[in-house]
Amino acid sequence: MKLKNSQLMVVSCGLALQAFILVLLNAFIPKFAGVDAMWIAFQAWAVYFLAGCTLLGGIRAWIGYATGAAASIAIIELMGVPGIKHLPQIGGMNLVMALAVFIVVIPAIMSENLKNMVPALFIGSGAFFGLTAIMGGANPEVTHWNVARADLVYCAVGLLFGFITVFWRGRYEATLKNKK
Repeated sequence: MKLKNSQLMVVSCGLALQAFILVLLNAFIPKFAGVDAMWIAFQAWAVYFLAGCTLLGGIRAWIGYATGAAASIAIIELMGVPGIKHLPQIGGMNLVMALAVFIVVIPAIMSENLKNMVPALFIGSGAFFGLTAIMGGANPEVTHWNVARADLVYCAVGLLFGFITVFWRGRYEATLKNKK
């Protein structure tokens, strides 16, 4: 439904209020996630819309993020495998990581046939690697599980906010249709 400016202002204020609430709730989320990574929630909020604005789409997006974290872990672990870990760098190119990525991307893309949301897989993988850097991936106390937990907690929060957005906007637009 195309909204008039005054109607879109209501939607804009509602979204601003949701973002305001998310920022306030972020005082507590790091206690569950282990790190402050609110940016992932905002990212996943947008992914909810790309996933079709449905509960099933949101679940598929979360599974995509989870498989992205798993793919990232596989890449990291493959980089330490004999026969891969000693590949030389050539001209600054990281052949170890390139080969690990090559190996993992094949089954990752093939997971599309299992109805995996591959774009969410890539976004979740990127978030996993970003969090690894933020959380100090070289620190032995930072496990893959710690990073994946943070990735998936914030993803779930963002997807929930996407669901709430669609729910209240649908209700608002229904009231507009009933006024006609």
